[in-house]
Amino acid sequence: MAGRTKARGGEKQQQSLSLGRETVEELEKEAERRGLNKSQLADLLLNGQLTQSADKPTIISIMSYKGGVAKTTTSTCLAVCLSELGYKVLVIDMDGQGNVSQSLRVYDPRSEEACIADVLYQTSPNSPRLTLREVMRTTEYENVYCVPSNFRFADADTRLKAEIAGGVDTRLRYAIEDLISETAKAGERKFDYIIIDCGPRLDMTTTNAIVALEAGNNASHIIIPIKVDGFAIAGLSQTIDTINRTAKERRRLPQHWKILQTMIERNTSAYKYGCQMLKEAIPNAEYFNTKIEKSTVVPEASLAMEPLITYDPNSKPAISYRLLAQEIEAMNA
Repeated sequence: MAGRTKARGGEKQQQSLSLGRETVEELEKEAERRGLNKSQLADLLLNGQLTQSADKPTIISIMSYKGGVAKTTTSTCLAVCLSELGYKVLVIDMDGQGNVSQSLRVYDPRSEEACIADVLYQTSPNSPRLTLREVMRTTEYENVYCVPSNFRFADADTRLKAEIAGGVDTRLRYAIEDLISETAKAGERKFDYIIIDCGPRLDMTTTNAIVALEAGNNASHIIIPIKVDGFAIAGLSQTIDTINRTAKERRRLPQHWKILQTMIERNTSAYKYGCQMLKEAIPNAEYFNTKIEKSTVVPEASLAMEPLITYDPNSKPAISYRLLAQEIEAMNA
């Protein structure tokens, strides 16, 4: 599997260059951001100095307005499972609680060291914004990297909205594009997947996570984990509304999203009734074939601050997450 991954990253394929810009207005914004006129930007495009679509990672934003749906478990397990398949993975923790950072054992959320907050805005008047490359950490899991979060990110929505400069909803997208460019310039292996773990809220940080998918390839998508019950269904509708509203504001088609059922109790009447409610509430929803079973192993792994996939590799949820990783891998085929 790893050999196949290497071939994917190393092959010189004839593919069209793509900035992911669909309008003249977007091209003008890109030129302005780079301090170039449109002619200069076009020269870069023609000379292959801008990111090719083949070099872009698959970006996966994992979001849910409702907490307690195994969002963090999904982020960490998916990262480790994809690395087991031979891929290089970056996890961006966009939750001020820092649970992903703790689970990957790279960060103490009480620390004042650099984190995702320093990438998206100035945390103090005299501190410049940092790059993802400057902030990301290696983890004890091979080919898994993490951009941590901590308590300083808790007021990110307020801080971003307070900034006078425009384009605060595109900060993460441009940071990822810069990371792709910096990684290539350094001659390092590109990231195959970037997983963005969002907090249980629908605010400017969530908008950044949605817009960030524009920096990825065509297989980039949003995963919405859901525990099938009435409260989660209400939260799902709000999450989908946010995705659609963001697309409308940016005059684009909505990002591709799929529902991941978590914590399921397959043979109970409550689960079956909840599935029926879900189909009636969101009739056009797309689902992953993989479903994650409810298990006491999940909270045990959380208490141990370890990804479930390594805490109990043979548990039913761990096996399901491996199947999910394979399902996501197939989306890139």
